[in-house]
Amino acid sequence: MERSLKKALGIFVSTLLVTSVAVGDIYTDPTGDIATGTPNLDITSVEMTTSGWDLLVTITVADLNADWGHYMVFMDYGDNYMGNSGAPQNNNPWGRNVTGYAGFDSFTGIWLDGGGGLEHYGWDGSDWYNQYSGPGIDIDWDNNSITFGYMDLAYALASDGVTEIGFEIGTTGGSWGDPAIDLLGGEGTQPGWGGGSTITDLQYFTLPAPGALALLAMAGLGRRRRH
Repeated sequence: MERSLKKALGIFVSTLLVTSVAVGDIYTDPTGDIATGTPNLDITSVEMTTSGWDLLVTITVADLNADWGHYMVFMDYGDNYMGNSGAPQNNNPWGRNVTGYAGFDSFTGIWLDGGGGLEHYGWDGSDWYNQYSGPGIDIDWDNNSITFGYMDLAYALASDGVTEIGFEIGTTGGSWGDPAIDLLGGEGTQPGWGGGSTITDLQYFTLPAPGALALLAMAGLGRRRRH
């Protein structure tokens, strides 16, 4: 069950100032590709950025709503990461009806209603476990975006030999069994409330090798836009 951790959702995320160089990708999603008419659940873009140490994930929606909204970040760190192949399909700690892909190693969920809260989980090979040291959160109401700040994650993964993260972003309601109302990527319009939702493709973000960003110090901030 979701539970509030009494974590303020206006927390300032200490951004990528560990080094002056960062790399990132912007992944766009069509506006209006939802069946429910709820623009706060309509993903328009996701940005992944790293300094080589931290990982920032910024979700932008059509119209962020302070009263409610549930947002999910699924990440796959690769085959047999930490000795297991990730969670089975349609298995996530919020019990949302999101099928079509097996292998996620990490799940983060945030909700805005009821005072807001966050939960962050890892897959241990047989079940999800709650990682209480979850990401920091920054909400930009003017730009309709939420940023998840995973401190030191990029460096830790790269040090373990992970070269890219496969990920999916979803929006949903507040009840067990709810589907994803929108998914990032090429899934198209999902059935909406009362139906299921299906992941058909992941997006991928390449992690720089430890120390590689030092070679880019003269190149500045690099971003690519993906569709």
